[in-house]
Amino acid sequence: MKQSTRQNINKFLDCKTMAIAGASRDENSFSAKVATHLTKLGYKLWYINPEFGQHEEGNFRVQSVAGLPLDVHNLLILTPTSQTGHVVKHAIDKGINNIWIQQKSETPAALELAEQHDLNVIHHQCIFMFTDPKGIHRFHCTLNKVFGTLPK
Repeated sequence: MKQSTRQNINKFLDCKTMAIAGASRDENSFSAKVATHLTKLGYKLWYINPEFGQHEEGNFRVQSVAGLPLDVHNLLILTPTSQTGHVVKHAIDKGINNIWIQQKSETPAALELAEQHDLNVIHHQCIFMFTDPKGIHRFHCTLNKVFGTLPK
């Protein structure tokens, strides 16, 4: 699998509309913290969770990747590893070509599938490191810079 580069990270982040697979209603969840952070940075987010009801409050909540509008081309995957491969497959079927598989969500099979379809895929990276990190994420980013482990 190709390593994530700063160029493909920037390509993903330059689009200010994205979907989050694995979105949670729990305000303390990692996905909710990511969503809050990205919203503050001006991103328009679509939230994907199969538990969302058909008529649940919020115009930007869908039950699956298939429910996304055609103009959404970026997908951030924050799912358990057991679901990641299915989400990648559905993204490919939908024509989504920019995927960020959050560290701890990636699987070898999902990464291989994305590579077979020549997608722009970011993996083994935390989105906070590249989106104006604050608090512990800023500290973690600084450590990665010091040790030269951030993508070039």
